[in-house]
Amino acid sequence: MSKLYSDELAGVYDKIYQGFIDYKAEYTFYAGICKKYKANSVLELACGSGNLAKSFSESFEDYLGLDFSKPMLNLARQKYPEGNFRQGDMRNFKLPNKYDAALITGRSTSYLLLDNDLERTFASISKVVQESSLLIFDCIYANKFIPYIKQNPAVIHEHHTDGIRYFRKTNWSKNKDGKERLIDWTSSYFKDNGVEVEIIGNDFSIFRVFKIEEIKSLLAKIGFQVLDISERKTYAFDTFVVVAKYKANLY
Repeated sequence: MSKLYSDELAGVYDKIYQGFIDYKAEYTFYAGICKKYKANSVLELACGSGNLAKSFSESFEDYLGLDFSKPMLNLARQKYPEGNFRQGDMRNFKLPNKYDAALITGRSTSYLLLDNDLERTFASISKVVQESSLLIFDCIYANKFIPYIKQNPAVIHEHHTDGIRYFRKTNWSKNKDGKERLIDWTSSYFKDNGVEVEIIGNDFSIFRVFKIEEIKSLLAKIGFQVLDISERKTYAFDTFVVVAKYKANLY
């Protein structure tokens, strides 16, 4: 797992990504899908520091945010004390209630490096959703991302807040030992107050990019029927968003 979700850098993640990601737009997008299919209760997997929790909690009948990282959940509870959060691994978890929709946002599927990780995640979700409930998630799009990093092996992303410039220098390359489409990601995070530039953290992680065909196949194996797949741009790379419906007796 990335260091960003550890005690060392969880605060860095929370601060910097406020400028990288428009969380109001993220909520509007995913809530729109939920409401289109009349989902009233929402389980958010890999909820991180809870940037979507308050909006979902206030607009839906029930919300639960689940994340593997205790430091990230600590931040979520600090920001939204009334929120309903639980620590757990999305590859293997159980819950007392069932939900109308399960969400995995923020390209968190990228940390499911093996097909078995995805299968276990989808299988765990199938046990906590209703028949015909939704599974909504995004993936980094291999067909576009791999050509992109060949052209752009190093990039900088930045944002300004409270008179301070935060920026991230990233290097990425294909993982040489990975059998899947795995990417090595190395980043350094900086704070520039106009007088001096301070390094505030370094991070290394391995993540996975996906093709649409493999996602469809793994979903069908567990009993999810794909309703829609659409491309979506983010601040750093292209993704595709999958909307699927659980059908226990699909075959």
